[in-house]
Amino acid sequence: MTPPELRALLADTLQLWGVEGRVVIEGEAVTIGALRVSAAAPADLPIRWWLERPGQKRPCTSVLGLLRSLRNAFGGGETQKLRVV
Repeated sequence: MTPPELRALLADTLQLWGVEGRVVIEGEAVTIGALRVSAAAPADLPIRWWLERPGQKRPCTSVLGLLRSLRNAFGGGETQKLRVV
């Protein structure tokens, strides 16, 4: 998945979740506020992406795992809303 494709997926996901935030491509990574998603190196398989936030770097092996980790980073809960700038 290219950075523009990942940016589009994450922007659509935030909209579906009702989370305000700006998804930006920075080099080979995509950022949402203080969160950074970057593709893993081929040597890191089965890890596909790294989700980084201050003080933490979390491996994600699938799109579902990446979205779950993002949702948890935003506070989880169906009714909870978070504004990311």
